Amino acid sequence: MSGFIVRGGPTPEVADLAVRTFADGEVRFASKGRRARVTELVIHETVTRSVESTLSVLRKCGLSVHLVLGPDGQLTQHGDLTSDVLWHAGPVHNGPSFGVEVVNPYYPRLLRKGLPWERTIKAPWAHEGQYVLPTPAQAEAVAALVRWATSAPAPGIEVPRRWPGLRAGSFQFGPVAEAQKPLPGVLAHHYFGHADGAWLVLYAWLRIEAGLAPDVAFEEAVKRTTGVCRADVRDLLPTPATA
Repeated sequence: MSGFIVRGGPTPEVADLAVRTFADGEVRFASKGRRARVTELVIHETVTRSVESTLSVLRKCGLSVHLVLGPDGQLTQHGDLTSDVLWHAGPVHNGPSFGVEVVNPYYPRLLRKGLPWERTIKAPWAHEGQYVLPTPAQAEAVAALVRWATSAPAPGIEVPRRWPGLRAGSFQFGPVAEAQKPLPGVLAHHYFGHADGAWLVLYAWLRIEAGLAPDVAFEEAVKRTTGVCRADVRDLLPTPATA
């Protein structure tokens, strides 16, 4: 376990996360600006099969991101989480956010023998209607990252434990109208015109808010997103207190 680079210095170790930073020799993307705080965590998926190919694609496309999450749950940090503005989430969200790209082929047609991704589901919400599930190690690392980021862990990290994708007892797998403007909280790239990240946001909610164990949360996320357009979690919401 190790910490992140925030405002130019290291944070304490982060529980349940393995992290390598640009201070350890990882690539650092050039910042597109400066800021004093962040209020959004944006979760992406890559349509690639390795950390190296992800970085190559980002460079080729003129994009950048703060964190990349490999299939084994290892995070590499490529920008200061608070100071560096990187180009991963569009002009509305680049400024107030830091982002994580979760390496995932996404499309079953991109799977190859020997890769660590083993399961696919029928998913009307996914582009082309099928979805390669992240590895359990990736899902658990995302939950740990969300838990850390929403706990006011370091100066300038001010992401509220807020889930804008949760509406009327269901998680949205598609655009969220409020995401047309800055939207503090835990966001999937799916919420503003793409088709990635929402399954992992659901998993993080199941772990953090519903309190499910990792293996139970994974299977619940699978069950609640297969063959449907949104994930119903009404049975897991807290029961309102009675007077």
